[in-house]
Amino acid sequence: MSEKNMKTKAVLIAGSNSGCGKTTVALGLMAAFRKIGLNVQGFKVGPDYIDPSLHRIITGKPSINLDTWMMPDSFLRYSFTSRASQADISIIEGVMGIYDGKKPDSGEGSTAELAEKLGIPVILVINAASMARTAAAIVKGLIDFNPKLNIIGVVLNNIGSDNHLSLLKKSIQTYCGLPVLGGIKKNTDFNIPSRHLGLFMGDEGVLPPKTISHLAETIRTNIDLDKILSFSKISLREPSQPLLNPVQTQKRLGIARDQAFCFYYEDNLEILKQLGYELVEFSPVSDAKLPDAEAFYFGGGYPELHAESLSNNTSMRESVRKRSHEGGVIYAECGGLMYLGQSITTIDGKEYAMSGCMNYRTQMLPSLQSLGYVEIYPEEDYFILKRGKKMRGHVFHYSDIIFDAIKPLSFYSGNPEGKGISYKVRNTLASYVHLHFSLF
Repeated sequence: MSEKNMKTKAVLIAGSNSGCGKTTVALGLMAAFRKIGLNVQGFKVGPDYIDPSLHRIITGKPSINLDTWMMPDSFLRYSFTSRASQADISIIEGVMGIYDGKKPDSGEGSTAELAEKLGIPVILVINAASMARTAAAIVKGLIDFNPKLNIIGVVLNNIGSDNHLSLLKKSIQTYCGLPVLGGIKKNTDFNIPSRHLGLFMGDEGVLPPKTISHLAETIRTNIDLDKILSFSKISLREPSQPLLNPVQTQKRLGIARDQAFCFYYEDNLEILKQLGYELVEFSPVSDAKLPDAEAFYFGGGYPELHAESLSNNTSMRESVRKRSHEGGVIYAECGGLMYLGQSITTIDGKEYAMSGCMNYRTQMLPSLQSLGYVEIYPEEDYFILKRGKKMRGHVFHYSDIIFDAIKPLSFYSGNPEGKGISYKVRNTLASYVHLHFSLF
């Protein structure tokens, strides 16, 4: 395929810190641009599963994770350009503060690194509550920290009044020479509830049409959309699809996908299709048994919130346990790991029986047990994993494992601080790691 330049629009919403209002601004821009008839594509920087589910509700299409540490540069560019080239505008929501990443002394894995690698214009979101001239100092510091970034403007969140916004604009334009694209007043009637793993998922009813319409109107009346459209023009190279060796014969792969198991990278599913797998979705909550398939993939999610329903579905639990004991391939990540154990004990102390494929129980705890990137090396060939071939992923969980019998050996090596904890029995592999398959 010969390469050619393509024109489109894209903007990255970055913040001074977590909680500054990035998600509100990103969702609002998606809703506002969608309302005026544009084809909007959502992206999320980093390994988050929840924000992309919110993007999807607004844009009507899957939102894609972009991660400079987990994904090779070539795949990162393909993943972005193949979607952005099909849209009128792409809105990329950043992660944490703009320069926060894997390490305190490096930009690796940060929002800024992604913006620089892909050449995407950046809008800074600042929580300006109880602030005046200091806002300019923060903005100037963020600009000067990496002059290579194309920062095109600032959106001020939690402003107190129109007069407050005027003061902030004058200060920022005086000291930074950067346009203020608008401001959102505090106590705006928009809030997404949160819980232990973050915000609620998009399909849990937290973004009904009325809320989306209100959010779009709030952004339209307070943010300069025309200026954003003018500043967000980018050029893309026509994407070259990564070459993958398909499996010998087409195989059906069962994907556990429902309200309990909902954490999947869209790119992983696309990679599995390119490898020749036919994906068949099923619900451990409501289906009676496993579908007809050669292998099964249980992703992460919230099995602890649906433990009673999962436990009450005895026919599915027995179907999974039987397939595991027969040597069927069952691959599980995080929430899937919990389901493959003997039981889940919820935060209120209630214990619910699970599939019983593995000899451990899991319990929910009030504090975070593990968080961070991991690099793993499989001990043998398994599913799409190759012995000794580096894979990268992320862990984030509040549950812990309790063993009732001898602890099996880990299937992954190279795990720092035990964060990549994993176990394999027969052809059943359970791990706390959410792998990104792009290194396959």
